[in-house]
Amino acid sequence: MSVSAPPALTDVLSAFTQPAALVDRSGRILWGNPAFRSLFGDQPAPQSMEEWEARSPRDGDPLWEALRRSRSLVRRLHTARGIQPLRLRLAARPDGDAVVVLATAASAEGIEALQERTAILEAVFDSLNEGVLAIDSQERIIALSRSAERLTGFAEAEVLGQVCRDVFQTPPGSECPFQAMIRSGQGFHHREMVLRGKGGRPLHVSVNATPLRAPDGKLEGAVVVLRDLSEIDRLRSELAGEGGRIGIVGSHPSILRVIEKIEAVAPSEVSVLVSGESGTGKELVARAIHDLSLRSGKPFVKVNCAALAEGLLESELFGHVRGAFTGAVKDRPGRFEAAHGGTLFLDEIGETSPSLQVKLLRVLQEGEYERVGESVPRRSDVRIVAATNKDLRREVAEGRFREDLFFRLCVVPIELPPLRDRREDIPLLVDHFLKRLALREGRRKVLAAAAYPILQRYSWPGNVRELENALAHAYVCSAGDVIQPQALPDHILRGEDPFGEPDPYAEERDQIYAALEATGWNKGEAAKRLGWSRTTLWRRMRDLGIRDSRRKPPAH
Repeated sequence: MSVSAPPALTDVLSAFTQPAALVDRSGRILWGNPAFRSLFGDQPAPQSMEEWEARSPRDGDPLWEALRRSRSLVRRLHTARGIQPLRLRLAARPDGDAVVVLATAASAEGIEALQERTAILEAVFDSLNEGVLAIDSQERIIALSRSAERLTGFAEAEVLGQVCRDVFQTPPGSECPFQAMIRSGQGFHHREMVLRGKGGRPLHVSVNATPLRAPDGKLEGAVVVLRDLSEIDRLRSELAGEGGRIGIVGSHPSILRVIEKIEAVAPSEVSVLVSGESGTGKELVARAIHDLSLRSGKPFVKVNCAALAEGLLESELFGHVRGAFTGAVKDRPGRFEAAHGGTLFLDEIGETSPSLQVKLLRVLQEGEYERVGESVPRRSDVRIVAATNKDLRREVAEGRFREDLFFRLCVVPIELPPLRDRREDIPLLVDHFLKRLALREGRRKVLAAAAYPILQRYSWPGNVRELENALAHAYVCSAGDVIQPQALPDHILRGEDPFGEPDPYAEERDQIYAALEATGWNKGEAAKRLGWSRTTLWRRMRDLGIRDSRRKPPAH
């Protein structure tokens, strides 16, 4: 695709996150912005609307002819992700070229109009979420889009010709970021800042600023794209409030008991043993105990006891002196010293060797330890929270874990339930994780209602961590703002444990869910459909962990 458009126009289109292409009267694609080219991944972008249509299912009248006639339409078109429904909108330019802006049919966002007001630049996209303004080389505002009007509260007529630092009320002694860009000629991207809108209202925005140059290289102004971060701020606030002081999301009785125990034990100094399957949130519990304790202002230090060999783990925990072993070229403090006054979290405590268990027992009993290669005892002032995914009582019975250390660690036991035993919390967790993804990625997406029953039926061997990873997978694999079921990992769609044998009860579980959903969760009618008694259905639901999934997903 070759460019035959003014540099100012391609510059402004390049600044947008939505796909945009310049197309001439015949439908030949002259140029596409990075977002447009990314639609096709590693494949070459089409050279014309006709070629693009040829790669796609035929859908009514010829694409370019229909678009020129209606100026807005939705078509199923070829992209790197397969055939997708895209909304195309057309904005004519005075010289007869056109701008085609694409968005998924789900979001239906597009560019309503493109207008040039000066020979330098006045291209304003009125229906974008991002606000657009243009400034000239004298730092005066020469264009303000309607979305920028909505964001800032200023009408375009109020600010045209005014210096940007005066409009956005840059404090005395501070340099306006747009002014600095004009003077340096250097643009910037994704810079967070707080501007002042009409009436002094603070505007938290992410800014992309692109200098505009004449063919001879002379700086003639800049295009500034403002993305409103107030939704991100709102999400941060919501996330901060979820889980209360604990930060643990859930309303199932089993998880509420965990929260109650955390709140009860946190103010004390006793050791806590957190047990549960991998991915249930043991570190989150340890962190919550520390944050609610009197030691919250001191360090929280974590050690994964399974990640290091025995000799290295001893040095990691207690430190070593110079010459203690080959490679010990200087004294090095250990994690007990790093956590002084705070909390030491010993994850996978069941993986420690018998000799190291003896040394840990000494610290717990006497509050003393020695660095490796040193005979001078050092005092320890830490609170121990340990975690394991093993049955330590069985490990004790079979001689692999010291009984006296077990009882020192397990003054207060906290057992975390697996996710399959609290399926009612899945909608709450989905909402929580999607908010976190929106904060990280800068775009809010929701999960389609049809996906919730699939998540409810899956056994979740990886527990909450697996759910979080599955949602991240679905988020990045979804082009639109609604995450459809097919974006979930394949093994979850099939209901299979990716690391174990297929669930032998998967078919029976699916039959029960199908009968319950077909009867509106009327257990008597569902039992009749299955040819069972109501008591048999109740017993199988209990045994298979099937609970009422009619609970609606959180509102968005």
